[in-house]
Amino acid sequence: MKDSTTRTVLAAAAVMVAVVSVAAAAVVLVNVDVSVKPSMDDATTSAFDEMPTFSEETETIEAPAGPALEPGWQIDAETVYGRQFAAFRSPTASLTFDLGVTGVIDAGDVLVTAMGLPNPRSSSLDAVEFVALDAADGSVRWKKSPGAVDECASVPVQGEIVCLDTYSDVQSIVVIGLAGGDARRMPIPEDWFAYALESDGTSVFVLEGNPEDGESVLHGGSIDALDRMWSRPITSFAGWDGVSDQLIHAADGRGVVTLGGEATFFDPTTGAPVDSLDMTSDDTIVDSTGATVWELPDPFDTDKVIGNTRYSIDGPAYVATTDSGEVRWHWTIPDGRGGFTDNGTIVQTRSGVFFLGTDSMVRLESVPS
Repeated sequence: MKDSTTRTVLAAAAVMVAVVSVAAAAVVLVNVDVSVKPSMDDATTSAFDEMPTFSEETETIEAPAGPALEPGWQIDAETVYGRQFAAFRSPTASLTFDLGVTGVIDAGDVLVTAMGLPNPRSSSLDAVEFVALDAADGSVRWKKSPGAVDECASVPVQGEIVCLDTYSDVQSIVVIGLAGGDARRMPIPEDWFAYALESDGTSVFVLEGNPEDGESVLHGGSIDALDRMWSRPITSFAGWDGVSDQLIHAADGRGVVTLGGEATFFDPTTGAPVDSLDMTSDDTIVDSTGATVWELPDPFDTDKVIGNTRYSIDGPAYVATTDSGEVRWHWTIPDGRGGFTDNGTIVQTRSGVFFLGTDSMVRLESVPS
């Protein structure tokens, strides 16, 4: 089994690549001055005689056609957290190794997100706090530190958020109450080496073992009875640098583990194999007839279709268009730190459609019918 030190080094390396990729994506959205001034000596310019001459000019991006949207509410990370350089982060992505991904846990009228201080030297998120926001007006219902936490399930279980702490001396499942943010810890069995967690709202699924040797085990059931969970082997191979993405997914009474480019389907209640499903190369789950069952989420996706509306980026703005291509509205993405356009994505929850950025969070509209 790969020891935790090696696992930490490999995971950190993967995160450095992810962070650079996300930062690069953010720069693409920025309104910049474009100028090129050739200044080569005679021996060099002769090789580029056929190159066109560029004049100094400023690139301008016009606002998209259609009405401007006035958001329902907008909050910024530094104000909510209370410190400069604070940033929003997804509770379901690695918080120990900061992936720079934004997201919320959808609890109906409450949205729970993570916040902290990104540390570029260690690729970590320091001083992590969880905050519960009122989905209707953006007000803070509670804000607390849960202690050491790495990642959480995307779906609450009976009024509680379920998370993993895998890098402390004693690995634990951390349970955080939605009502007030109080946390309790339950040690994981000593022979487990947990590295992924998810829930379908009833059961919790824990993936543990050593993927580098194809020796992982998926457990499912109640977190209050870890010793009575069902178990099934997962024989897919993957390096530790390949386990930073979401690996367990559950929807519509079916589940799948995506590890090492392979998909292992299971019944969430019993853990039994499900043979009627397949995963295409674009992370789409289809049944035996080829019909789409569900799409696995992409945390970096900036183009979303919700109901009859497509939300996509047009220059520095998000634009909502109908099936016919008509622009319903456009909304200018706020600038983040250093003048860069805030890096984020559109998310649908039960209460509405939101922009989740690293520096800001915005309620855009109710869920379209």
